[in-house]
Amino acid sequence: MIFQDRFARFGLAPRAMILVTVALLPLGLIALWQTDRIMKGEREAASRVLLVVTEKAAARERQIIERAIGTAAALGNTAQSLSDQPQLCAQTMRNFERGSAFYSFVGFVGADGYTGCGSVLRTAVADNDSLVMLMDSERPGLYVKRNPEMPEDSVLVVATPVFQNGTYAGHLRLHIPHVGFEPTADNLDGERPLGLVTFNENGEILTSERILKRARSLLPDGVLLTDLISNDPYTFTAQSTLGEERVYAVVPLVDGNAYALGTWDIDTSLLQSDAPYWRTIILAVLMWSASLLVIFLIMQLLVIRGIQRLRGQLRDFRDDRFLPIGDITARGELYELEAEFREMSGMILRDEAQLENAVHEKNVLLKEVHHRVKNNLQLINSIINMILRGARSDETKLVVRRLQDRIMALASVHRSIYQAQSMDRVDAAEIVREIVNQGVAIGLPRDSSVEVDVDLSPVALYPDQAMPLSMFVSEAVTNALKYVGSDTPRITVSLKNGAIGASDGDTHVTLIVANTTDAAIDDVEGTGLGSRLLRAFASQLEGELTTSDADGTFTLQLVFGVSQFEPEDEDMAQAAE
Repeated sequence: MIFQDRFARFGLAPRAMILVTVALLPLGLIALWQTDRIMKGEREAASRVLLVVTEKAAARERQIIERAIGTAAALGNTAQSLSDQPQLCAQTMRNFERGSAFYSFVGFVGADGYTGCGSVLRTAVADNDSLVMLMDSERPGLYVKRNPEMPEDSVLVVATPVFQNGTYAGHLRLHIPHVGFEPTADNLDGERPLGLVTFNENGEILTSERILKRARSLLPDGVLLTDLISNDPYTFTAQSTLGEERVYAVVPLVDGNAYALGTWDIDTSLLQSDAPYWRTIILAVLMWSASLLVIFLIMQLLVIRGIQRLRGQLRDFRDDRFLPIGDITARGELYELEAEFREMSGMILRDEAQLENAVHEKNVLLKEVHHRVKNNLQLINSIINMILRGARSDETKLVVRRLQDRIMALASVHRSIYQAQSMDRVDAAEIVREIVNQGVAIGLPRDSSVEVDVDLSPVALYPDQAMPLSMFVSEAVTNALKYVGSDTPRITVSLKNGAIGASDGDTHVTLIVANTTDAAIDDVEGTGLGSRLLRAFASQLEGELTTSDADGTFTLQLVFGVSQFEPEDEDMAQAAE
């Protein structure tokens, strides 16, 4: 739910872009996964190519070593058959050495380490380690013999053990100078490793394209050659002893006897992929960006622009009731939406016009009703004036005048209603002022010394409260005019919003009618008609009526709440019908 709320805060275009991103994410992940597989395949293919090129670069070493092993095996059989003819055996070995361009020594070395049949005189040519190795193994042995006085004259020794009746009798030994392993012009064609060394199963370097002392600078740092021995070719990446990142290729040359180690630059062209991984990522990001751009443009051109135009039309209609003119330019669903809006706005304008006409007619009728009621009340007042002129009793005249005041109070309310711009409420202050002025004009002579103070605040009341209030004011003013006295007679009429001492926002109204008196008068709780009418009108207003007579001033105070209009049940039923 929280996610939906946050998601809804985005605009239509961003939300569409987010949804497209979510939809494209699996495709992007699949594309990256497939690219990773392709890259792995390319790396494996590049590794195989590197191994093939390394094996090709070591082809000369393989050829020389394999030929030497085969030659040594054949000469071993010859030496064994001529073991009883040492002179002939030695001559045969010397003839073979002279006819060969690869070997610097050819001879049969006995178990004692001396040449019994060789191209040189009888001498010790084998050390104890080589003898032990050959005696314990039935396979040919390869190792390097160095000349301490002349290191560049080191040779590769190829020795094949010779057994007689299952017992080690010696070994046929060939010496191959390292000069013979230098690559020829044919070997230098094409891609070649930075360095190439061969080593035996004991981790001893047999041959190198560089001087043997410098060959170790090409080896991986911290790795023993014996750890690299494997019957299967493979590649790996490591730092050389010089601290340079290199790629190494290990290829077996002679099973169990010799291995080739090629050193390649990490940036060799054989390892370069036609489609680097970062290009795939950039391509995926570009496709994603292009998709978002297309979605953004589509939303802007086909959806958002039309919605903004429709929103502007809605705003114009809301503020100024302005209807759009011209043809609808939108297409599809937006066309239907704008067409529905135009039809709806036209219906609203027509309904509003009809409603305004109905309200105007109702106001005219209500004003006419109140105007006629006021005229009828004035007509009744005129009739009462005619009766008053014919009356001879003062008591009768007083009663008729009190009745006349009540009728004129009602007439004042109706006059205020039909003269007001709004017929639902009337200004109670205007009604009170008119009643006071009318009562003073009738109840006091022109040369009267009574001072009348009126302090009225605007109070909006519904007619249901304005009627009893006007009657209450009429009775209260008549009572004040009747009992006003003292040396400085004064009548005070006050109408204020809020009860006395109440806080702001109070919805009560306070009406005060006070007059000075010569002596104490009976409280309004008496038995007269005026007092009963005052209590009745106060009860109708649901107000609180209090009186006081102190310091020569009689005060009549009414506090009531402003009520809302509540139609009677009969009116509600008629409205429902």
